[in-house]
Amino acid sequence: MALQKWTFTVEPADAGLRLDQLVAQRTGLSRRAAREALKLGGVQVDRKRVRVAGRLLKPGTEVRVAFDPDLPPVPALTIPIVFEDAWLLAVDKPAGLATQGTWASDRHDLLALLKTQRPDLALFLHHRLDQGTSGLLLFAKDPAANKGLADAFAGRDIEKRYLARLSEPLEACTVEAPIGRLRGADPGRFGCRGDLMDPKSARTDFRPATSEETAGLAPGHYVVARLHTGRTHQIRVHLAHLGHPILGDTLYGGAPSDRLWLHAWRLGLKHPVTGDELRLEAPPTRFQP
Repeated sequence: MALQKWTFTVEPADAGLRLDQLVAQRTGLSRRAAREALKLGGVQVDRKRVRVAGRLLKPGTEVRVAFDPDLPPVPALTIPIVFEDAWLLAVDKPAGLATQGTWASDRHDLLALLKTQRPDLALFLHHRLDQGTSGLLLFAKDPAANKGLADAFAGRDIEKRYLARLSEPLEACTVEAPIGRLRGADPGRFGCRGDLMDPKSARTDFRPATSEETAGLAPGHYVVARLHTGRTHQIRVHLAHLGHPILGDTLYGGAPSDRLWLHAWRLGLKHPVTGDELRLEAPPTRFQP
């Protein structure tokens, strides 16, 4: 059974119902499933996650419920730390792990695991990776670094390089094509052509990876992508636009595989506090045969 979602407004007739009773009554879920949805963070009241089963709500309150009966247990992973100092933390996100909470859960994601692993930290997130993408994610650890990092991402002052595996070779090229959400697409996806919602400019440079860069990796056709903008699914969409979708990216026409072969490989930036040049790298070890 796939993810199920409901949105409803509390009616006067619902007065006196506990939140778990209300969710069960208005969605058809069992009381047990309703409590599980609450526990996992799948219930939002006025756009904020709520876990208190006994909460009473006023008429007119919006409630959103998401429940995925196929969610696995909360993973017990140790997230690899790539770099850390007093102001920044860079990690290597495993493939298959959401960056932050999904509709149905805020327990199964990278941020939740990091909070368990490092409860001493308050992390500020400025960029994300798709659930299937592995590799570098950079966080600020305190307000001083947070503003500088926010400005760097907003000003496109961070050099971002990814490694992708394709089914066929691709020559060096630059794609400069706007990206927008495809209206009515189910499942939701983005594109460079068609009926696009709010298209925004996007530019990506591609080149074949060298033999030195791919030494020890599974044999295949690899490209290095450099992002000049930060649109949702940008590398995936631009490669599909070229007719060279990423291996395993079935959403955009890629050949089926056991994973999405896309890795956030390198980040280059000026340290937001010290001003030092940083060159961070997460080796694509999960691409090894």
